[in-house]
Amino acid sequence: MKILVTRRQALAATSALALAPLTGNAGELEKVGMQLILAADVSGSVNSTRYRTQQDGYLEALVDSRVLNVIRELDPPILAVTFIAWAREQEVMVPWMRVQDAKSMDLLRNRLKDAERPRIGINTLISRSLMFCDRQFDQEFTGGRKVIDVSGDGDDNQGSVGLREVRDALVAKRVVINGLPIIVKPPEYIFPPQPPEGLDVYYRNYVVGGEGHVTIESIGFDNFKQAILQKLLLEIG
Repeated sequence: MKILVTRRQALAATSALALAPLTGNAGELEKVGMQLILAADVSGSVNSTRYRTQQDGYLEALVDSRVLNVIRELDPPILAVTFIAWAREQEVMVPWMRVQDAKSMDLLRNRLKDAERPRIGINTLISRSLMFCDRQFDQEFTGGRKVIDVSGDGDDNQGSVGLREVRDALVAKRVVINGLPIIVKPPEYIFPPQPPEGLDVYYRNYVVGGEGHVTIESIGFDNFKQAILQKLLLEIG
């Protein structure tokens, strides 16, 4: 089901983003080498099997030793990371955590593994998820690059105009948005259908942006682990 959004609503949303403060109580926050938000689609098209495949992909990619290797190259060598689920609404599944070694990475993975899938609607509202993610930065940590890592299997039900304007407002604040579009091809089925130009093209046109941004597509959900690992290594390194 498509949800209509007026240009006035889109402009109001982007104006709010532009006027939002860049930092919270930055003087009281720990400085890290990077603030990373992992934002995963849990909309209606992500059935229970696809959700489990997606979550297992994150868990397996995060345990790869190469991820810790690129974290150690940050300055300082500390990654602040949070995991957010999004659909019509958004929910924090794993609050901000400090990751700098194998022990803290295991803690992150265990918290993600134990988190229940939130029931936050069936729609795919990417623009709302980006605005929610932007508000999470500089709340627990400060410093470093601010990166939103968005994975999903559909386009924005509110349309591309508002999404592009939200994307551009975040990029103007030096937020980097990386994309992991999940390409569903026959005999796999998805509703609503993915955009005719291809979801990877859609993400490049309307979702990703910022200095050094990357888009890594996953051909189906079964390729998700390799795709998320490749993207983690690129965006952290």
